[in-house]
Amino acid sequence: MSDEFPSWAAERPNWVRVWIGLLGLWATFIVLGTCFNYQSLLARSRPISWTQAIRMNLVGYGIWAFLFTPLVLSLCARFPLGRRGLFKLVPAHILSIAATVGIDVSIKTLLGGRVFPGAQSHPFLTQFRRYVFAEAEADIQIYLLIGVIGYVVAYYGELRAQETHAAELETNLVRAELQVLKIQLQPHFLFNTLHSVSALVRKDPGAAEKMICSLGDLLRLTLVAEETPKVTLRRELGFLQTYLDIQRARFQDRLITEIKVAEEDLDATVPYLLLQPLVENAIKHGVARRRGLSKIEIGIRKESDNLKISVVNDNGASNPVSERDRLGVGLENVKNRLRILYGRRGQLSVRQFSDCQFEVEVRIPFETESCPRPELPLPSSGLASRLEIGR
Repeated sequence: MSDEFPSWAAERPNWVRVWIGLLGLWATFIVLGTCFNYQSLLARSRPISWTQAIRMNLVGYGIWAFLFTPLVLSLCARFPLGRRGLFKLVPAHILSIAATVGIDVSIKTLLGGRVFPGAQSHPFLTQFRRYVFAEAEADIQIYLLIGVIGYVVAYYGELRAQETHAAELETNLVRAELQVLKIQLQPHFLFNTLHSVSALVRKDPGAAEKMICSLGDLLRLTLVAEETPKVTLRRELGFLQTYLDIQRARFQDRLITEIKVAEEDLDATVPYLLLQPLVENAIKHGVARRRGLSKIEIGIRKESDNLKISVVNDNGASNPVSERDRLGVGLENVKNRLRILYGRRGQLSVRQFSDCQFEVEVRIPFETESCPRPELPLPSSGLASRLEIGR
């Protein structure tokens, strides 16, 4: 907490609401006081009418409800708690207490027997002095009680405001970090794809032209989801289809892909641009290093409360490759985004379980969108014939 609570009266808490809440408390005291006074005087053989009992309590508590309570709350707002404000706060409240007692006693002295049954007629100063000794202790106690309530409400309001502010800062920080990672990933992906296009411009102009068209579709999908941290698996697979169209034009019959996913899992949410870096890594370390056929298997399924995504590719190197060497820009980017979005529940691991196969596995919590957005139409070419959707 800071030394002083800034802008209480203007921002928090809402002092009008605090006062209205205390009005409800004073109304309760009026009802209870009316009943107790009526029965008490009746038991002492000094009966009064209900009208007198109501009038007496309306005046006694009404002075506090409509005059002194707003005064105390305004001072709580004007002089907030804090080390720097103590030298102003204490004298201000001492003077306010003295003024409150003086005003309260003066009003009751002037009204006298017209409101308070049994009050004897005395000169003003004599009656004033009697009321001072009779009412001052109760007035000071009530004043301090309202002051404590005011400062407790103010402290709680400031605490909530700081928690809200901290949560907003954390949200903005996470959003900014995610945006930086997406900005890092998009040029990396674009440059690699353009490199693939340039390799075919002279060798196969037709295939290069097809790749450029697919790249245009890919960029359109990228820009549409630019501010989206998560998308549905269905939409992510549509993006992957277009990306694989480009890679098939590059490698032609050398690349074989197989995707297995259950239909009921297609509405699960996954980080935007999750599958493409995983597959790009498999192509870079598998297909691109082999001369013959290479296969990439993508398996997606729900396991308990998690969604498991595995990408297995034929290894292009004869010697085992360490995890550090396999975690390039793409996979490091994915790993960081999983940490931001899911904490410890987002995991990425790699393993080489034979001399000829390598696997990247991602585990994230299984989540679905509460308010699904309209899905982009999936590209009709290419991967659809190799996408195996189970039931």
